[in-house]
Amino acid sequence: MTPEDQGLPVHDRTDNTSVSLSFLDQTPASGSIISEKLPDNNSSSQIMISMAVEWAKQYYSTIWTTNQDHLYQELEANTELDITEFDQQRSRIVSQLLQMLNIAGEIAWNKIEALLGSHQVILNLIKKTEIIQDTCNLYRKTIEAYAQYEHPSRLSVLVGRDIIVIRRKYSSVNALFIAILATEFNYVGKILLDWIPLKSQSVFLLYFKALEDYLHAPLAEIYALAATHPPDSEALIAVQQLLSQTTTIAQTVYQRICQSYPDYCSMSGNLRNTMVHYSSVRDIELFQIYLCLCALESSLRPIQEELFPICVILYPQLNVSWKLVQDMLSHILWQLYYNLSSENFRVFLPYIHALTEMFSDQVVY
Repeated sequence: MTPEDQGLPVHDRTDNTSVSLSFLDQTPASGSIISEKLPDNNSSSQIMISMAVEWAKQYYSTIWTTNQDHLYQELEANTELDITEFDQQRSRIVSQLLQMLNIAGEIAWNKIEALLGSHQVILNLIKKTEIIQDTCNLYRKTIEAYAQYEHPSRLSVLVGRDIIVIRRKYSSVNALFIAILATEFNYVGKILLDWIPLKSQSVFLLYFKALEDYLHAPLAEIYALAATHPPDSEALIAVQQLLSQTTTIAQTVYQRICQSYPDYCSMSGNLRNTMVHYSSVRDIELFQIYLCLCALESSLRPIQEELFPICVILYPQLNVSWKLVQDMLSHILWQLYYNLSSENFRVFLPYIHALTEMFSDQVVY
């Protein structure tokens, strides 16, 4: 698949360089997706995409079937903001948040049960007290960092290892557990923000945003995979360029979506709402990060095992339109084309095209 096939304008370039692709096969015994190397050619790309779409159709229809029991039994940080602002309230805010943290965790879980009531079987597989405790422990360390005047950017050092451990703990069981963990985490953050005086929220939001970004994005996996690539790896070079531009691309895509959907509201509010703006940009960044993971693995596994299941579970419940998601992916494709070199764009093209097809009308509805 080339930009010409997508209706994109054509750079003055040659397309002789092929992209390493993966052939995806679904085993009847386990239903899992297994990657197997194929020769680098356009036919392989089409086979990969076709297999991904068929798998996505089966997954989507199974998730939303009326009887899920059998399935699951088988189972923008503003760094210029002065973080010492509002010092006179800091001690009181920290004390209040630490006291109310466990209550926030309980309230958040009740919200999840109300949100995902149609997927009660999944919720029953999760230890409620454990996920609340894990979430609260991360927030407790974040609140302590705030109390000690640590900058939000330091959270990657202060709690980075804890986040990696927790992500692996839940993703190793089922990718859907990551979706529920992220939702619990998001709800707790919003509840805590509501308990903070309005004029202090802007500072504290930086800490919550930084922590949530680290939890959502599989950056540790990307760094580990990048270390296995030689310095001249095409995938590594492409990933390095994209990672340096994910936020810029996400902001552009977000603005385009707002222009196309001026009156759109999800369960969280209008697209121009501050928290919706933040979460929308974060999600657009997340899609790009998963493209990086696919490129480094030369496989669709990260999308199939993590990103797609998470979206299928959460987006309908949050009243996120599949048409909006489709348009978002289209805008991401264009921004990759315009912001990356032609060589690096070709690395990501098979994966963004497969992702677009997996979220097409023939799969999600």
